[in-house]
Amino acid sequence: MKRKDYMMDGTATFVMPHWRAENTLSKIHLEEAIASVKCQTDPDWHLVIVDDCSPCEEAVNYLEQIKDDLRDKVTILKLERNSGSGMARNRGIEWAYQNDSPIVLFLDADDVSHSKRLETVRAYFVQDSKVNVVYSTFEVIDEYGERTPDEKIAPAIREILDGHKENVVEGENAWIQIATEKNYTNLTSSTAVRTEIAYKTPFPDVRVSEDAHTWLRYGAHKGTFVYDETIPSLYRIPSGSKSASASRERLENFCARKVRVDTDGFFKAMEIALENGTIKPDEKDELLIRFYIKLAESMKYAGADNLKTELAKKAKLLNRNLAEKLIEEKELI
Repeated sequence: MKRKDYMMDGTATFVMPHWRAENTLSKIHLEEAIASVKCQTDPDWHLVIVDDCSPCEEAVNYLEQIKDDLRDKVTILKLERNSGSGMARNRGIEWAYQNDSPIVLFLDADDVSHSKRLETVRAYFVQDSKVNVVYSTFEVIDEYGERTPDEKIAPAIREILDGHKENVVEGENAWIQIATEKNYTNLTSSTAVRTEIAYKTPFPDVRVSEDAHTWLRYGAHKGTFVYDETIPSLYRIPSGSKSASASRERLENFCARKVRVDTDGFFKAMEIALENGTIKPDEKDELLIRFYIKLAESMKYAGADNLKTELAKKAKLLNRNLAEKLIEEKELI
């Protein structure tokens, strides 16, 4: 089958990691996520739900009910031990690859896809064989599906949304723009990828920032990122959640882990780009400096000042003049 026909006619796969304790709202959120897949204007989809060893027997039984209701449109996979969302997504990607599905669309079990999401992203993949990733913006909702006012959205989330207003990440070598200008830019539940790229670029076995690590490596492969603002996802952040009201100690621990994971993702993306010949060895230091300074800026957004300072120091060790210029531009002093 010709690639264009394969992309046009192949069944796309929505990959949904799932984990639930005894929480009624979580069940409702799952139902809304599944409903958004069922409402796709492009009906040629398959939903793979990967249960990450849910401790709730009722939740696991409910997945079997979903399987019975959707019949040949859904596959339920179960991990033998709780491994995190990234590992669950990898299992779903593996299923898509083995079943010759051309496109993987990520959707978390509490988020909602736009009804034209698959129709829109498939068109990009069909029209241009160089496109590896298609992503969109998103709107923040609470546990009851109500839109969250801008002033109540956490600074780290606003940073992502602000990055969608101008100079969005698109085109070749997208990892450079992500790493040095935007930091995290494409929400997982708004991201679609060619299955072959997803399969050879699995999520790392970590539980913090595993998606950011993966987007950097996606962007380093030969091919392009495409952004489309017309199909926003709904991203659920419960009001009063731990992520919104974390203690200083918890916040700093999360940020420190994010810095480690993002840095590893950056170096691995650089390795891919060097192997592809899309960057030259003499570009490495400047890219690393700009990465450290951008990550320092994100730590400033998050209120992790110690990490901000540490990253700025690393940049200065590579090239003090360039680092200090960037620090001044971003008002990190």
